[in-house]
Amino acid sequence: MRTILLVIFLFSTWFSFTQDYTKIDSIVSTYPNKFESIEIFTNKIKSDFKTDLEKIRATYYWISNNVRYDYKSANNQRNSSMSFSSEERLSQYQKNYAEKAIRRRLAVCEGYSQLLKFSLERLNIKCVVISGYAKTTIRDIGWISKDTNHAWNAVFLDNKWQLIDATWSTGSRPDRPNEFSFRDVYFLINPKQLIWSHRPENDKWQLLDIIINQSAFFYAPIIHAGYYNSGLELTKMQGLIKPKENILIEFDTINEENQYYYQFSEDSLNLEPITFVKKGEKYIAQIPYNKTKGEKLVIFSDYKACLSFKII
Repeated sequence: MRTILLVIFLFSTWFSFTQDYTKIDSIVSTYPNKFESIEIFTNKIKSDFKTDLEKIRATYYWISNNVRYDYKSANNQRNSSMSFSSEERLSQYQKNYAEKAIRRRLAVCEGYSQLLKFSLERLNIKCVVISGYAKTTIRDIGWISKDTNHAWNAVFLDNKWQLIDATWSTGSRPDRPNEFSFRDVYFLINPKQLIWSHRPENDKWQLLDIIINQSAFFYAPIIHAGYYNSGLELTKMQGLIKPKENILIEFDTINEENQYYYQFSEDSLNLEPITFVKKGEKYIAQIPYNKTKGEKLVIFSDYKACLSFKII
């Protein structure tokens, strides 16, 4: 009897720490793809959901599946700068920006994050916008930028701050700006994972005991969404590679049930399997290389991009 009770307790404990958002997502999927205001949007969420987690997930899910990324104005947004005479004027500007994002269903990262913030605030949930640095291409590796280029959110849930990036969750691409390829790895993501692709301008929003500095961040590889479920764990976050005959990349863990590949070109069909060699507790990826291969190496797990390195 004690054994049965122990099994039941362990199962219920495990279940309580796992989240299945299918029910929430399915309800939000029935929502209109457009709302005329944040008030109307949040009133709908308030009527359908009770807990803070449900409301956060519902708000995030709708935004990430209905607001398109505005590639046309992205460069102008990055290069523009505005000043405000008071915090009140700034807050009003940001709220107007969020209202515009929900009506047009079009935004850059600032619009996504402000929309999430003001929506959750109307639901009595604390949320802040985090400004910082994001790495997306190998050109970003080894070059320390002084200018912020991205915005995401922290929400206060279960007595602690947790991180969300609604923009990157859309899975939007410049060549397919009207398509959504939703991925929720950026929902309540572990700060230890997000830090290698998102570095806050204010260090406190790293939410880490040990702060990652600018140099470590910009010299790390590009972390793609596929990395988080790949089973891979790099031994060192070093994004610059100086190859000889072979490129050797060391991992603390791999998932032996997954298939791992690499490529040097942009041709997604030209994938080669990776050979791993076990050395003690480490796994060494051995990848043949010659100078004609180019300056970019991408690692894949089951055909999903995980890591990009710059070859020098």
